[in-house]
Amino acid sequence: MADSTPRHLADPPRRFGLSPLQQLFLAALLALAAVTALIALLTSDADGGRQAAGPATTRARAATTTGAATTTGPATTATTAPAARPIRPTPGNLLADGDFERDLAGWAPLAGAQARRVEGGVSGRWAAAVRPGPAGGPAAMVRWAATTTREGVTYEAAVWVRAPGGAGQVVLALRELAGGREISADQAGYTVTGDGWQQLAVEHLTRAPGSSLALEVTGRDLAGDGRLLVDAVDLQAETE
Repeated sequence: MADSTPRHLADPPRRFGLSPLQQLFLAALLALAAVTALIALLTSDADGGRQAAGPATTRARAATTTGAATTTGPATTATTAPAARPIRPTPGNLLADGDFERDLAGWAPLAGAQARRVEGGVSGRWAAAVRPGPAGGPAAMVRWAATTTREGVTYEAAVWVRAPGGAGQVVLALRELAGGREISADQAGYTVTGDGWQQLAVEHLTRAPGSSLALEVTGRDLAGDGRLLVDAVDLQAETE
């Protein structure tokens, strides 16, 4: 028998698959998920790059600290690694033999002291080692006629010293000589330790034209065997 139910009251036909509107909505969701995944991936790469750069920055800071530690020390001790300074006289140095790399020519011990070259200089390989003589006294040496002067010019002498035995006193002096006598002089005294090399300096304003300067280095009351190491002697005429 034929179905007498009206067509508009019959069950709607069953459909399989998605409607165009549902397909569009699903495509939008997939696109959003893809964009989200891409952003997450890019963010992860950026963070990884910053983390990789961290150790390099740390190494750079460590290198800077090491350099500062090997090229810098306390102001009173000026302890610096030998490699941080040149092994040749600085420009303008009036002394050609201030590093003792050849010999001790021009230098002489004072007050019975003994002087010789030893290895382990602060500038180059060699240094001068001065120790008190058998009768005692200071560990002293002098560079006679270090330079011929001009009147009214300030000369500055700087030396590096080391007291291997321990603390003591070192006096650096510039003496102006003319006609076999001392016209004037300036000296500076320093307390040194056995921690390493220290740089000392003294200045002198000349009084007479054509005079000469003698440079003295004297160690007093030095601990241990009383030995004093001297190196990298620099004598300069200051210019305006």
